[in-house]
Amino acid sequence: MSHLLRAWSVQYRVLGALFMREIQTRWGRRNLGFAWLFAEPLVFAFPVLAMWSMMRSNLEHGMPLIAFLWSGYLPLLLFRHVTGHAIYTIRNNAALLYHRAVNPLDIVIGRCGLEAIGNLAATTASFLIFYMIGEIEWPQNMPLFIMGMLYMAWWAIAVALIVAAWSERSDLVEHIWLPISYLYMPVSGFFYLAEWLPLSIRDFALTVMPSLHSYEMIRGGLFGNRIQVFYDTAYLSAVLAGLTLFGLWLMRDVRRHIQFD
Repeated sequence: MSHLLRAWSVQYRVLGALFMREIQTRWGRRNLGFAWLFAEPLVFAFPVLAMWSMMRSNLEHGMPLIAFLWSGYLPLLLFRHVTGHAIYTIRNNAALLYHRAVNPLDIVIGRCGLEAIGNLAATTASFLIFYMIGEIEWPQNMPLFIMGMLYMAWWAIAVALIVAAWSERSDLVEHIWLPISYLYMPVSGFFYLAEWLPLSIRDFALTVMPSLHSYEMIRGGLFGNRIQVFYDTAYLSAVLAGLTLFGLWLMRDVRRHIQFD
């Protein structure tokens, strides 16, 4: 037990150091500095939400437009930012592997984990802003809403592990991931509820698209009984656990695939 505690202590210090290094490398001490971790996702989100609000009516399918779009776009940014930063993240930080306590998984968690934390913080900040100006109501079921966001973060991290490992094996990943992330947008659950789909398509979508379960939880927590939601936490947990284990398996021998410039 004492050996395990020491190992956890070392791991904690390693991840803390990697987080601080990533913050200093990306934002430094200039301008807003560390605040860009939270502000950067908001720079993407607010203009998009403002444009949609000007082009559409205030209600969509009986739901407030801004609340519906906000509950879809911020989780979408979480997924795209976390997975996008996973490409070549080990190769670009390979010098850190000369430290015995640092391994490739630490590097991926340090970068993608920080990105996930920043996007979750931006979601919280944007919610408070929209809540104060009256565009979004307080969630009807806060635990369900938070659980949906945490599942979305898990989904993003699981996919990021796979993307990070595969990008070291093939440069093709760099070229195909951007179009894949755009194709993910319309099918992820951002634009629709499972309730709106025909029964046969709904069952298929809930089977092949883990993010739809997360979106259903997020919107079920936000809107409560105003909508009917469909999700299965046991199925979602099993799928994400499988993806995580697959990503960890790919990371196991990723060192021998790293190309040094």
